Amino acid sequence: MNKANPHLIVASGGTGGHFFPALAIARRFRERGGVVTFLVAGQHAEEQLQAARQGDFPAWAMEAVRLPGRGVAAVTFPFRFGRSVWAARSRLRMLAPDLVLGMGSFAAVPACLATRLLRVPLVLHEGNSYVGRANRFLSRWADVMAISLPLADERLFHCPQIRTGLPLRDDILAAAGQTTAPAEFYREVGLTPGKATLLVFGGSQGAQFLNGLMAGVSALLGDDVKRLQILHLTGTDDNAGLIDAYAKAGLVASVRRADSHIENCYLAAGLVICRSGASTISELALFGKPAILVPLPTAAEDHQTINARMLEKRAAARLLTQGQATPETVTRLLRDWLDAPAKWAELGTRIGEIASPNATDAVADLLLQTVHAKGRKGP
Repeated sequence: MNKANPHLIVASGGTGGHFFPALAIARRFRERGGVVTFLVAGQHAEEQLQAARQGDFPAWAMEAVRLPGRGVAAVTFPFRFGRSVWAARSRLRMLAPDLVLGMGSFAAVPACLATRLLRVPLVLHEGNSYVGRANRFLSRWADVMAISLPLADERLFHCPQIRTGLPLRDDILAAAGQTTAPAEFYREVGLTPGKATLLVFGGSQGAQFLNGLMAGVSALLGDDVKRLQILHLTGTDDNAGLIDAYAKAGLVASVRRADSHIENCYLAAGLVICRSGASTISELALFGKPAILVPLPTAAEDHQTINARMLEKRAAARLLTQGQATPETVTRLLRDWLDAPAKWAELGTRIGEIASPNATDAVADLLLQTVHAKGRKGP
């Protein structure tokens, strides 16, 4: 093989939680002299193709076959799945990679499975504390699995594992060494530096419940509204009702759909209320922020609850199921934080113990070690 320029295929799909860490890994692998090609599949394939190509990476769309329910889909699934694996095999033969990185979604399974037909090394990456179904299946043939968080159950897979952490954006990593948000940020969002600041966000899929929850909380805070201010990223442009609820309560709040520089929000926050996906937990750990985690109950295999329980067992976060997260309960916890911030800061210290600021380098190192150990060039 050409050890100076190994060729990596990144098989990805699913949500941004799978794809954007893959993009960070691809950039670092290229910086190390490697060549990277993306194979993407699933419902977000078109936007991921565009993002990969904007990063000057060759990218191809592949067929994704969802796991079937009942009826005709279940009957035809073996044929459709076999066809997708064979198509992936043909693409891999054409591209002649030195290894394949699978990012964990079922959309990546055909390309990863095709590596076994061509005897190409396979490395898997798992973002969550609970190994997902695709990675559990593929681990029978993988050379190694890079994991992001401490695992809830190490018996769920069949290959060696190395904890690398989850790659995060460079601007988030750069901000982690700062102690406070820039003064300009406070001016832009209309908040006061030094005042107790609560950050609330729900991600792309789980914001609606938290938005309604906080509207209820605002009505119960009473005079405590004078002791805090809120940064609330709602995931929607329909924010009039929430803004009105905060205003009626007398709360100073910045309410927006999102923030492209969420690192400033973390730096400003003394406490965070959020979901518990892998990227969110990795960011909380990087900034050492105490959090009240409300897992998204519809997440695949309830992996967000498993992530949150892992932290709860380490006394590194507070966990409220969506059923437990009532305005009354959250109001009580907010008052406790305002009254005893040092106690809550200990949660931030403990979650900081699982931070992996060098995750991108660690995954790139693992990929290079794997391909060099195999000493081969393409199928």
